[in-house]
Amino acid sequence: MDQMNLDIVSFIDFRKEDIFDRWKEKIVIPSENDYEKIFLQGQLFLKILVHAFSFKKNELDQYLNKIILENAEVLNIYEITNISYFIYNANIIKNEMLIELSQYHSNWEEIQPIYLKLSETIDRFLFFVTKNYTSKKDQQIEETNPLNKDNHEERLTLLGQMTSSFVHEFRNPLTTIHGFVQLLRSENPDLPYMDIILSELEQLKFRITQFLMLSRKEMLNQEMALFSLNDLLDQIASFIYPRLLEANVELERELEENLFVSGYIEEIRQVLINIIFNAIDVLTEQMTSSVIKIKGFITEDRSIVLETSNTGPKIPEPLLNTIFDPFVTTKKTGTGLGLYVCKEIIEKHEGQLYCTSDDEWTTFTIKLPPVKKKDLETRKE
Repeated sequence: MDQMNLDIVSFIDFRKEDIFDRWKEKIVIPSENDYEKIFLQGQLFLKILVHAFSFKKNELDQYLNKIILENAEVLNIYEITNISYFIYNANIIKNEMLIELSQYHSNWEEIQPIYLKLSETIDRFLFFVTKNYTSKKDQQIEETNPLNKDNHEERLTLLGQMTSSFVHEFRNPLTTIHGFVQLLRSENPDLPYMDIILSELEQLKFRITQFLMLSRKEMLNQEMALFSLNDLLDQIASFIYPRLLEANVELERELEENLFVSGYIEEIRQVLINIIFNAIDVLTEQMTSSVIKIKGFITEDRSIVLETSNTGPKIPEPLLNTIFDPFVTTKKTGTGLGLYVCKEIIEKHEGQLYCTSDDEWTTFTIKLPPVKKKDLETRKE
């Protein structure tokens, strides 16, 4: 260190009490409880800066980082209530030291390099303080989040178990009611409103199955099988006919022959009905002509593709990106689980489910893997 630097360090050290007194009049303290802490910080800050000023540039960062970590408790950098107070008060010391420096020497050309070095030293000090503060806070967040996540997942699991048990118990009396309504209709074919009652019961059973599939309970009694997608869509068309008639929606089908799928037929049925019901709900809200078009075909790699399109309004891009997430819904009475369950089912069948939407059509595309050749041959036999 040259003589000029030594003289300035000595001068600043000599004037530090005056600097500190002026600093005390200008600082901002978050609360009375922080008064003593702020004073200790200021004294240490001033001491560190005077010492740091003697270091060369390539040694400065190493010294500052080391001294900050050693004095972290006094500086209170890991428990700072508001980091902005600390930075503001530190900059007051910076200003007061620069004021002293400007009064020390009147020749600006000689004092400028020292002025810049002192300013840079203070800036580097604040950089390492905030860096260590941020690092510690990030570590605390990482340590806390797993606990919050575990608690959240435990609550969701418990809620799911309670809901599943309730819905499962609810289905038993519903099955009894459904059976007796069918018996009543067969014995009294002219009794009015029976078709409406049966239709509503079928839809209620469908919603219950949706919840149970989400909880995985419905898989217990299922077996994978090879089935005709054409036949399944015929059955679904008959099932949803009352809803289509009520909503004044036209259903168009364009299916290649012999579309076979290997999987759980009830789960695939669930997916198709849910997508079609969603389309009907959307189409009932518009006054223009409403169409649902189902197109099925086999690709070059023998995959099965089923496209269900409707003439409803375009789905906004932000919603399109989250439409398969759980609890995302635009319906006033929706659960936000329907499409989530659909995607889970299709992916379990090693397939894909995605949605595209423009001003003319909104299309849900299901792509399922090819059926093994030996399975098709066994079916033909």
